[in-house]
Amino acid sequence: MGILVSLERVTVVHGVAHVLDALTVGVLGGQRIGVVGRNGGGKSTLLRCLNLLEVVDDGTITLAGQDITDPRVNADHVRATVGIVFQAFNLFPHMTVL
Repeated sequence: MGILVSLERVTVVHGVAHVLDALTVGVLGGQRIGVVGRNGGGKSTLLRCLNLLEVVDDGTITLAGQDITDPRVNADHVRATVGIVFQAFNLFPHMTVL
């Protein structure tokens, strides 16, 4: 299979901190990867960028051949394709998974 997700020089800056600094990586279709690192290392920011919950400052993210960092992209369509589970899974204490 070809590359499903591609990040090219993705940069996210919060104040003076470069949370993601020119990150380049490709993930093949069917491939499973793990993202590990220290607290504050950018793992959650990376996932938020993939789900368009955070805007990248520079670089591109391509999903199945479509540049999802293009401001004209349909964010709802991307979010219907890419799912994430938040670290704080109890954001809505009155709701359950069911």
